[in-house]
Amino acid sequence: MSEFIRFLRALWRLVVGALADALEWLRKPGSKIKVVCAVLAFGCMVSGLSSYEKEQRIRELSAQVVKVKADWDADASRLQADVEDRDQRLADVAAALRAEAEKLKVLKSESAVALNGLATKIEAAEQDAATWKARYERRPDTCKAALELLDSACPALKGY
Repeated sequence: MSEFIRFLRALWRLVVGALADALEWLRKPGSKIKVVCAVLAFGCMVSGLSSYEKEQRIRELSAQVVKVKADWDADASRLQADVEDRDQRLADVAAALRAEAEKLKVLKSESAVALNGLATKIEAAEQDAATWKARYERRPDTCKAALELLDSACPALKGY
């Protein structure tokens, strides 16, 4: 353990001695190397600050890109859900329209059958009316006299 402490002391003396020698060397005026070192140190400091600023800007832009991508993903999923919902509603409407079209076909065929039946009944009724009118026109004179007597007895029933 004492060797480790001796090693640390020696290392400390070495670092402190090197710093003391550097400070003493920097105090001596007129060295061109000092001027070059100072210019290089200033350049390194400026470039370090510039790169730090650019790194911060890159981090901000990266955060913005991540946010924009997240927003875009959210919008895309929302729009996709809207499209799927619209497609589902259109499919429901199409199914309802198909069902209504089938109902209309059935109703159309039923209407055609009913119209044919009605036409037959109308034709039969017209035929019956024509037959009745022909029989009415050929009624005997006694029947005509009875009807005239009925017209005079019940004026409210007149005209049949």
